[in-house]
Amino acid sequence: MSDTATIDPVLREQVVETICDLLPRVLKREVAGASESTTLMDDLGMSSTTGLELVLELEDRLEREISVEDLGRDNFETVGTLADYVAGNLLPEDE
Repeated sequence: MSDTATIDPVLREQVVETICDLLPRVLKREVAGASESTTLMDDLGMSSTTGLELVLELEDRLEREISVEDLGRDNFETVGTLADYVAGNLLPEDE
């Protein structure tokens, strides 16, 4: 897992905003007041299927591929933990 010290805070913030923006689309319902401390499974009832869909939507929106090799249930604890993972595991852009 990547060291959170190496994560670009601006990128992480962008990922948090993007996740919150995508939640209603992925969950197919209104999601009010989502923030980085919102728990995806507990607060929003996200399943592993919707979690995967969210990661795919994130890749699309960020126009970057996310390495999912080490992506586990723990990374879906909160919007913030998912943002940490995504910001630290974006694959280099194709030249």
